[in-house]
Amino acid sequence: MVIGKSPSLPGPPSATGPADAAARARSLHARPDAYLGLPAVLVAPYAPESGRAARREALRPVYAAVAAELGEPTLYGASAAGPSVRWHTGAHVVLLAGGPQGATLSVHTASDLYGREYSAVEGSIGWRAEDPHGFDTLPYLWLLHRGPERGWPAFRWDGHHTAASWEHLESALALLLDSWMEQLPVQVPGEWASFVVGCARDWPRHLRVGCGQDGGQLSLMVDHRTPAEEPGFEDSMRERGWQVRERGWWRAEFADEDPEAARSAARLLVADVRARGSVRPDELVAWELTVNDRGRLWLPGIGMPVN
Repeated sequence: MVIGKSPSLPGPPSATGPADAAARARSLHARPDAYLGLPAVLVAPYAPESGRAARREALRPVYAAVAAELGEPTLYGASAAGPSVRWHTGAHVVLLAGGPQGATLSVHTASDLYGREYSAVEGSIGWRAEDPHGFDTLPYLWLLHRGPERGWPAFRWDGHHTAASWEHLESALALLLDSWMEQLPVQVPGEWASFVVGCARDWPRHLRVGCGQDGGQLSLMVDHRTPAEEPGFEDSMRERGWQVRERGWWRAEFADEDPEAARSAARLLVADVRARGSVRPDELVAWELTVNDRGRLWLPGIGMPVN
């Protein structure tokens, strides 16, 4: 018997180009029952080793074509694997989702989809510091709803798991911020997202995290409007990672071109709250979650309590 190479596993069916993706989306939206249970169709492929910018540019024309065909999504959003954008049509959801080979289009019964996702959420997060953190397996790290309040989808999970350790929190924040840098310029181009973090042991001083309009650039600012400073304070702030001091605030910026930008920003945030006396992630609280002050933003992947 001659033993040859094992046959490669077939990839998902694919649509070639934005026009085909838009046509597929139209079919899924108009006749969902005809496509239930069929494999998701790959509409924005990219190589596994692709970086943030390459994935973003692969998705951009496809997303634009699908949104032009179906209109504004019911829910914008993303997981660690890429987009997680939903168009609800009665009892069904057309889903543009990220995956290992790129973004795919599929249709689901809403109750079935969100039931599966709820189970995945509840079973994925590590509750002990020695467990894998699990934030990378969440079905969505963030969701944004911009329709009227009465139109909020009935099936969604909008809780927030608290990270079991500082390492888990750093990983969760890095995933969330990297997703913002990759997805916001595609899904809501020209807009900014932000949230505020407070420390119970250093109240009311707070830290603001933002992802700006300028190519997905990240910025962190921390309030330090205090009359007393210990010797060496400025050196310790710079060693921590803060870059510029202005009017009682310290600021640090992380460029889109830096593949480690999100990780560096998350590391700085965790280092700062720990230096201010926090001993556990559950002593933090996030509030003012927003994208351009419009709509409701959920951040299941933030890794800390949310007010």
